[in-house]
Amino acid sequence: MVFQPYTIRGVLAEFVEYIIFMSGREMGTGVAFPRMNQVIIINLGAAFGVSDVFSGQSLRGTANGIWINGKQDEPFLLDNDGVTSMYAIGLRLGMVPYFTGLPARETNNLAVEAGDWGAGSRLRASEIAALREQLFDLSIEAGFGLIERYLLSLVRNSDLSAMRKVQWLGRAMHSQPVEAMCRTLGITRKRLRNEARYYFGDAVKNIQGIIRLNRTLGEIATRPEEPLSAVGDYFDQSHFIRDFKARTGITPSQYRRLCRQFPLIAQTPNFLSMSRETFLQFIAAGEE
Repeated sequence: MVFQPYTIRGVLAEFVEYIIFMSGREMGTGVAFPRMNQVIIINLGAAFGVSDVFSGQSLRGTANGIWINGKQDEPFLLDNDGVTSMYAIGLRLGMVPYFTGLPARETNNLAVEAGDWGAGSRLRASEIAALREQLFDLSIEAGFGLIERYLLSLVRNSDLSAMRKVQWLGRAMHSQPVEAMCRTLGITRKRLRNEARYYFGDAVKNIQGIIRLNRTLGEIATRPEEPLSAVGDYFDQSHFIRDFKARTGITPSQYRRLCRQFPLIAQTPNFLSMSRETFLQFIAAGEE
């Protein structure tokens, strides 16, 4: 798999964390664990399918053109039998409404395709479809420039009055409890819940749980030889194991074994590049 990143400068960097062009066959299929950040995908390659990683049942989310990967609470299998070729636009926490004009909770899905964004979205399906057609004829660098100009046009037409508060919340969710956020902002828990669902896609507690899980996945993937007791900031070990298994379907020990055998996972801790059969065979092999 080839990853070609684009350096984002100026105003857009406050809204977009990364723009990457991905191509190749090596990462078309894999197991995805829960994630928090929303990503706009402009797909130029083969279509993707989505299924339950444990049962194999197809899920809503098969996509071959343009879609938003929103907040995801359950693990799933992403499948692509062809060649991957796509632009991935990673939005910073809380930035979905500035591009879509929609509450972030409406993008909480496996793949919200362009045709389902609705008339209220700033990301007009017809406009971004026309942009996608242009990308087929452009070099990757020229494509990056076209995407940047389009995203900037959306930002410039947005109401930015709440921007600083949303940015602060995005940072605070990594470390502060709900009560502290309410005191700092001078708002009630109910209002914080409503604003979190609008800008981030869910109540603060669940967002923090997914953020913590992704941090834990990264710690295990980059330091798979360390004892699990040294990982994360959970109340106790039993709570850690319960929460991890509830969110991923596997135990921390099973995940660590995956990381030891497939060290490339360290580059994408919540995405394991492997088939469903390989994944199920591996975790069925037993605990350490």
